[in-house]
Amino acid sequence: MTYHGHPRFYELIEEIKKTHSDKNHDYATASDPLSNLKLSQEIGIPPWKGVLVRMSDKWSRITQLASGKKAQVKGEAITDTLKDLAVYSLLCLILYEEET
Repeated sequence: MTYHGHPRFYELIEEIKKTHSDKNHDYATASDPLSNLKLSQEIGIPPWKGVLVRMSDKWSRITQLASGKKAQVKGEAITDTLKDLAVYSLLCLILYEEET
């Protein structure tokens, strides 16, 4: 298959795959890779909407970093947060599709 678009886009896709895998290993169960995101159901919030809240936190972080505020977490860069936001966007889409 021939892909069109910027080559860096496809490199970033590979990087966010690794980000997702690493974080999923730390937060979810082996039997349900989205188990941590589905916990919002316990307080009446659909999982995809719970992810929207997490995305708003990432957006807040991005705007702070973009305005020059130093990150509290050593080594955390705006690029890391943007990748996290990309991962959350895809996970939100998966959870939305599962619900509808």
